[in-house]
Amino acid sequence: MYYIFGYGSLMNPASLEKTLPGKREVARATLRGYQRKMNAPVNGYLYLNIVPDSEKSIDGVMIAIDDEDFARLKRREIGYEAVDVSDKVSYAPGTVYAFVAPDKHHPGLPILQTYIETCSRHLSEGERETWLAETIIQNPILDDRTHPAYANAA
Repeated sequence: MYYIFGYGSLMNPASLEKTLPGKREVARATLRGYQRKMNAPVNGYLYLNIVPDSEKSIDGVMIAIDDEDFARLKRREIGYEAVDVSDKVSYAPGTVYAFVAPDKHHPGLPILQTYIETCSRHLSEGERETWLAETIIQNPILDDRTHPAYANAA
């Protein structure tokens, strides 16, 4: 067994369950040396990524997975690479991976409001404000709440 460090939509239990049904062992954790950034392009929109920053850390969750779960998550996380971050996580009971995309700028690609809400819905109001303030957002946000475009919206 190993773990995924979830820092966006995987932190939302309802969104996670769309890919990994059933009860999961999940624990809060902190990843050192990274910052959240909305710059992972998938199907014409930008999604959350993490980029190296030795001065920063991000809160997230550790999700226990097996090989089948890992394969499902890799299909969900298109455009990302599973990177071993075991030595950067505050709580590492085994090998820990995080999904990381190339750190590139994609002018013109919007960020979906339903995606932001899915990532932050489970957080308290104060945590949500901190989450947004600490996330690098350079592109416009598209309000798709009437007709959600994010497949894993929850």
